[in-house]
Amino acid sequence: MSWFIKRVLFCALWLVASAQAAFITSNEAELDAIYSQANFGERPIDIRIGSATELVFPELLDISSDAEISQIFSQHVGPANVVNFYFVDSISACGGQISSSIVGCGEYFGNDFVVESSYAAGPYGGELLAHELGHNLGLPHLSGAYLMNPFLNKQTLITPAEVTRIFNSPLVQSLNDYYWIDINPVLIVAEASQVSEPVTVGLFMLALVMLAWRHHRQVAASTTIIVS
Repeated sequence: MSWFIKRVLFCALWLVASAQAAFITSNEAELDAIYSQANFGERPIDIRIGSATELVFPELLDISSDAEISQIFSQHVGPANVVNFYFVDSISACGGQISSSIVGCGEYFGNDFVVESSYAAGPYGGELLAHELGHNLGLPHLSGAYLMNPFLNKQTLITPAEVTRIFNSPLVQSLNDYYWIDINPVLIVAEASQVSEPVTVGLFMLALVMLAWRHHRQVAASTTIIVS
């Protein structure tokens, strides 16, 4: 790696860290496609992303314990049939697991999940959000080439049995054969700001640089990046 690239990476990482780099990226089109795939037949589910909420909790930007997971989920915005997507800088704990490879954590039969912003914005972003939403809808992990594989693997298949479970969830709303799930994206920040989606183009690009740097230091994401 050249001196110039190293310097750019160093500056990018420093700026992202100092700016508390969590940001919102909803991947709504990808989520719609995943929850409208062939096994949904004539009942595609529209993933409806609402207005973003910003919560000031500097201590929750880097989650390292189940207690912090519980704390963040206790901030739920909206009614019980609305899912909250929380976006933070890093996650290393979920459901009793401690690992630097964890990038998301969702309630199993719940209405909250949290993800790392950098991964939600990356090539696995749609899969990551859809996977954690699957847990909220009542889907456990499923080994193989499926969305609910516990490792990000560029697979988004939802089985017919899983589709049936999804439609039994109170999170799926319907009216005249139209089905939808309401989502509130929630950004965790160190201090109040005017952050929107994404925060700024510059910060978004810096976060992608950080993601590329992290990917360079790891082996294939399909075997190391854990979604819980």
